[in-house]
Amino acid sequence: MIRKKEFTSGIYFILGDIIAIVFSFFLSYFIRFYSGAIPVTKGIPSINVYFQFLVLFVILHLLSFSTLRNYGRQLVWRRSDETLTIFIVNLLVTILALGVVSYLRTYGWISTEISHLFLLTYLIVSTITMPFFRGIVRFFLKRKWRERKTKVVIVGSGETVESLLQSLERFSPLGYEVIGVFGDFPGEKRLGNEEDIHTFLKNHHVDEVYILHPLKGKNTYEFVKSLSENVLEIKVVPDLMGFVMLHHAFEQLNGVAAINVTYVPLHGWNLVIKRIFDIVVSLIAIILLFPLMIIIGLIILITSGPPVIFKQRRMGLDGKEFIMYKFRTMLPESDKEWVAPEDRITKVGKILRKWSLDELPQFFNVLKGDMSIVGPRPERPEFVEQFKKMIPKYMLRHKVKSGITGWAQVNGLRGNTSIEKRIKYDLYYIENWSLWLDLKIIIMTLWRFRQP
Repeated sequence: MIRKKEFTSGIYFILGDIIAIVFSFFLSYFIRFYSGAIPVTKGIPSINVYFQFLVLFVILHLLSFSTLRNYGRQLVWRRSDETLTIFIVNLLVTILALGVVSYLRTYGWISTEISHLFLLTYLIVSTITMPFFRGIVRFFLKRKWRERKTKVVIVGSGETVESLLQSLERFSPLGYEVIGVFGDFPGEKRLGNEEDIHTFLKNHHVDEVYILHPLKGKNTYEFVKSLSENVLEIKVVPDLMGFVMLHHAFEQLNGVAAINVTYVPLHGWNLVIKRIFDIVVSLIAIILLFPLMIIIGLIILITSGPPVIFKQRRMGLDGKEFIMYKFRTMLPESDKEWVAPEDRITKVGKILRKWSLDELPQFFNVLKGDMSIVGPRPERPEFVEQFKKMIPKYMLRHKVKSGITGWAQVNGLRGNTSIEKRIKYDLYYIENWSLWLDLKIIIMTLWRFRQP
């Protein structure tokens, strides 16, 4: 039922986006060429010519949103995340449109160029109008499903009940209403024991029943068979709380069902998108910060001699080791034995560490593919050997590339802080990865940079 409603809402949101794109396109055309707000120096292009660009815009928008898995769950999204996503996609579409039009003109397939000021106007207008049109669709769907709620009950006991209950309640905007729980559950939504559900179903309308397998003291197969006399959807949820896992996903192996209990969303096209994002951001950072890196390198060289770059083995994706680069902030190895440990950090090094400037060479690690801009911070292999024995879920953080910054770091877990808490935040990032979460972490990192 959830997938059906997600599919239905996705269709409505696609239609709403198409209407918003067309509206934004023609409004931007009017503002750019007819409003008088922006001077027209090269004449007004025919609306018929720009209409072919509109088709391109629609295609690029729908492909971009679909690639980011944006359709289907808008009703359960936070509005701030959705608005940020819309802006990012609109920016991407305007850049792609400019590139495609330039390419087509180069080879003589079209003769008209697209106005840069029109693209800027469209970026602003569409970022305002698309959330508005989505709001209209959202209002219509919520009203529709408010009158036709999907009533759900849960049967089972244990920790998974609370997790399942919270997950289902997240879909309340889709019209989902969790009536209660039959089983050993301490919450106020407990309706009785497992066997009490039969009497309940005779007197109440229920659309879906979620059964946690295995049931305490009962044969799940026989229990499902007894419920099948009713007209409702029955779904069996494996109780996987005993497993160390991230997300889980169902796979078909030549007709045999299997559950992947360490599934992460960062795969396939998502992996390609993240890699492109890393390359673009690291290149921009290296170009902009290269003069600063040269100055820092010279200061280190003058004040404490070579080497300028400190290289250290760290563990990254899939437990593979790589060499991480940093600006050297401590005395050279040959000088360390002559000073106390607390005096081994140089004066320049203290400044670099305070402002995290010693991390700048790691943009080259990102460009090489050893690291990502955002991800769990990499640890030294000897520390990994210690931590993986102390913390059961520790090695799951190596399911993605290590990062220059991460969700744990922007939440204050840097340096000498709880490893357990860091793991909790790292796993949250891995399970909930999205491009806009990466952007959010980068923005939070830059904001915290003002107050080291």
